[in-house]
Amino acid sequence: MKMNKHANPLLPYSQQILPSGLTLVHKAVRVAPIVALDFWVPSGAAHDPEPHFGLAHFYEHMFFKGTERYGAGVMDRVITALGGYNNASTSLDYTHYYVVLPSAGWRAALDVLMDSLRHPLFDPHEIENERSVIIEEIKRHEDNPLSKIYDEFTQAAFARCPYSRRVLGTEESLHTITRGTFLDFLHTRYRLDNVTLCVVGDVSREEVEDAVNALAGDSEPATASPAPPSWEIIQEPQEVTLQRDVNQAYLLIGYPTPSIVGTPDEYALDLLSIILGEGRSSRLHRRLHDELGLVSSISTTSWTLARAGLFLVEAVTDPDKLATVESEILHELEKVSEGVTEEELRKAKNIARADFDFSNEKIINISTTYGYSRVTTTIEHAVHYLEVLESVTPDQLRRTFETLLIPSRRCKGLLMPKNGK
Repeated sequence: MKMNKHANPLLPYSQQILPSGLTLVHKAVRVAPIVALDFWVPSGAAHDPEPHFGLAHFYEHMFFKGTERYGAGVMDRVITALGGYNNASTSLDYTHYYVVLPSAGWRAALDVLMDSLRHPLFDPHEIENERSVIIEEIKRHEDNPLSKIYDEFTQAAFARCPYSRRVLGTEESLHTITRGTFLDFLHTRYRLDNVTLCVVGDVSREEVEDAVNALAGDSEPATASPAPPSWEIIQEPQEVTLQRDVNQAYLLIGYPTPSIVGTPDEYALDLLSIILGEGRSSRLHRRLHDELGLVSSISTTSWTLARAGLFLVEAVTDPDKLATVESEILHELEKVSEGVTEEELRKAKNIARADFDFSNEKIINISTTYGYSRVTTTIEHAVHYLEVLESVTPDQLRRTFETLLIPSRRCKGLLMPKNGK
């Protein structure tokens, strides 16, 4: 369902902490009888306790493997019978579980979701089944050349902080995870005071609040939080090279940054990414693709995480053109550091505004924006993103570039054809 393009799709909304400790975020959208229920837990791969790497993702699998009330697979059948769909995702900073369905069935969907959140069974037989499933997932991931180079590259770029961890873990780390490991994770990371439920769609806040309170009960006794991991950013260049059965060379150039979420630097890097590498009119595409014919594709990304970030340039080219491509990329970066025009900046802001509107077009998009902002900064940051973006000046872009895109932190990744041709 589309929102009025002239209005902020995130407004209005409400946010409150319920007696159980759970945070409820709600927005009524009455244009169609549809509801999104979206549970967010700020526990991703970066929070996996040693040596149980891959635990957050493994836990996501077990979320769907039954409770004392509902057997394995029942949640999927219930949601499907209600006319909806459900899924989940684990990243470095979070795991979230969501359902989108006709509003008539939201209470039944909430019931099965809350039961899995509060009373997962962790059946030993299901644990072993899912362990095998994830090990096969790891093997497929390792066999994918692009997935492999991204893994190796991010491990180098984030070598001194937990963002270097693989979401899937390793075969070895998965074998350290037992039923007791899951129960410990439930009591420390899946406490209700560490969970946000985002509800967007054709249902009132009062109805949702009453239903959640009835299902969640009172708050739990306090539990000691695990010691936070160490977070540092590399200060020296890193380089990784892989050879695989690919036809072209893939070049990654990245600059790790400290945490910039919610700061002026976040908005400036988002705009620099658009100016340099988003779309056919960007500087890198015009220069390296249109004018010089050096690349088949090129793009940039400003990846902002809760505790760090990465500004990334990606290019696909012929192996014998790699040196020239890298030189031209660095030259364009140097040129943008010298300044951008007011016209370029205005165009980038227009693109950012369109991106924002498209990324919040549906109710599940809106709930995702709420949830992601809750685990990284605050929802207010997301709500006022465009307003702050408008205040960015060319001088701010230059200062951010000089402060964050530091040559001594530059990382390079190369995926090359095995024969070098």
